[in-house]
Amino acid sequence: MDKADSSKQVSKWETLDRDILSVIFRKLNVEDLTMGASRVCISWFLASHNKSLWKTIDLEKFQEVDKRLKTLLSRIVFTENFKQSFINETSRSLRNITKFSRSVPENLFFGCCSSLDDECLMLAAASMPNIEKLALPRWCYLSKVGERCSNLTNFKYVGCLGKETAEKIVSYLKNIERLSLQYAYISRPGVLRLITGLQDLVILNISHCREFDDETVTMENIVQAANQKHVQFIRCSNNCTGCKDKRWFEGFRSYGSESWRNDEIKELEL
Repeated sequence: MDKADSSKQVSKWETLDRDILSVIFRKLNVEDLTMGASRVCISWFLASHNKSLWKTIDLEKFQEVDKRLKTLLSRIVFTENFKQSFINETSRSLRNITKFSRSVPENLFFGCCSSLDDECLMLAAASMPNIEKLALPRWCYLSKVGERCSNLTNFKYVGCLGKETAEKIVSYLKNIERLSLQYAYISRPGVLRLITGLQDLVILNISHCREFDDETVTMENIVQAANQKHVQFIRCSNNCTGCKDKRWFEGFRSYGSESWRNDEIKELEL
């Protein structure tokens, strides 16, 4: 058998066209890309900076709190008692990402149980001013993200929506057009404030939400306000078994990655 022509060049991964590499790199999550592939060689490092890789930042992998969810729920439905180590991990990853993504990202999705604080959010806002779509998890603070991200029009938030949080959204996220509070814990006055305060709001989703005991505002008041402002208002029907009695708590307990990525508002599906 003839020996292979030793002079014949053998194609190597590091010599692949960078555009081809970037297509392959889209299959990786952000951690594998920033901490793995980008460190293989100079060619892969340069390919990992391709703008097409960074339009959407998906941090769904940060689900460290998930395994503690049942324990936390036995204490309180929404809590700020998260571990600093979880926040530090998210912050570290965000800092690594911004070295590659620069100001390219338009969509930023945190996992439904990720832990982050104001510092993490402000880091993201300062580094990614062109964000148009943002999904925030249960345990987080709302900050002045809107002051840095003037293009932010699509917002998904699973948390505790009282009057104070509603005021923050109205004050800091003035350009919101589509807002989903799916599976949040809400007050009717807070929802009414969102409808009357967000001037560009066109659609609001409160499906599968649990309401505070607050009789100062009725659901009829909210529906009337939504109709007056021509806001499409999405809520569960009276026959939604998942929202009745203790079933909501069970639904919230099982609320995870798949449910988080789905939404009645098409633009807010992750």
